[in-house]
Amino acid sequence: MRWKGLVLMLFLSLSVGAQQAPNRVWYGMNWASINPSHHGLNEYVEAALGVKQQWVGFDGAPKTINATLSFPFSGSKSDGAMFGAGTNLLVERNGAFTFSTATLEGAVNIKTNKENRLSLGIGGGFVQVGYNPEYVTTNQQDVVVSRFSTYNYPTYKMGLSYRTRNSLSGIYANDLGPAKWKEIGTLAQLRTEWGVYYRHLVVLNEDWFLLPSVKITPVRYAPFNYELAVRVNYAYRFQVWGGTQNLNNVQVGLGCRIKDILTINYLFDRTRSSVQGINLHSHAIGLKCIIEKHGAINRKQQLLLD
Repeated sequence: MRWKGLVLMLFLSLSVGAQQAPNRVWYGMNWASINPSHHGLNEYVEAALGVKQQWVGFDGAPKTINATLSFPFSGSKSDGAMFGAGTNLLVERNGAFTFSTATLEGAVNIKTNKENRLSLGIGGGFVQVGYNPEYVTTNQQDVVVSRFSTYNYPTYKMGLSYRTRNSLSGIYANDLGPAKWKEIGTLAQLRTEWGVYYRHLVVLNEDWFLLPSVKITPVRYAPFNYELAVRVNYAYRFQVWGGTQNLNNVQVGLGCRIKDILTINYLFDRTRSSVQGINLHSHAIGLKCIIEKHGAINRKQQLLLD
């Protein structure tokens, strides 16, 4: 059985004239995917890739790919990055719609003392919105949407973050741009995502670390969202964690780091459904690699920013 009806109802419940807020993959190990101020903050040239398949078994279920490249610039009088730059690619297929976003981003990192950094970042690019009418059948189809194929629109983002020795906090805004997309549908409009987050590194001993975190995401024209997670790391090499989003799902994950350079993570998400007997399982894989490092790697800083 094809689940087009369920996917359609989900879109309609979100005022579907347009876009859902993209579900960026694995922001917990790739904060630059949601906040441009993180470019250069880790002082290494890094590449990250995330792939997520949501609601396994449903036709038209969300699929997301996110790739980020981030690199620092060091000033002649500084022992660390004072500027950062990067690029972000995001492709999300969600039922009848496909959103492809590409942005160029930059950040200024300000040292508030020897270890702390305050960073401001901005980014800009375009989003291409594609529409496949085969996934939508209604009695009163929007005439504009029925003709729509693909369109390109400008998009902007900004963010602020603060990193200390044992904590990371930030605020960001994604998908800033045109409020109305009349070419897509008469009710179509962009949904800007605003978010704040906080993470703290708790050192239990020389081998064991805790990383509790919270992320709150008020999305315009969508419900209030919050995410809670706790990660346990052993010897800077192995990690397990659990979390939840709005207490509607259970997330469990495993990860490992190879030679301080390559990090591999896997996340399983079991979401409760209002439809009896239906479980919305999701799977995600995240990769992060240090391409070039300047001097020794700060492992505690890595834990905090991954």
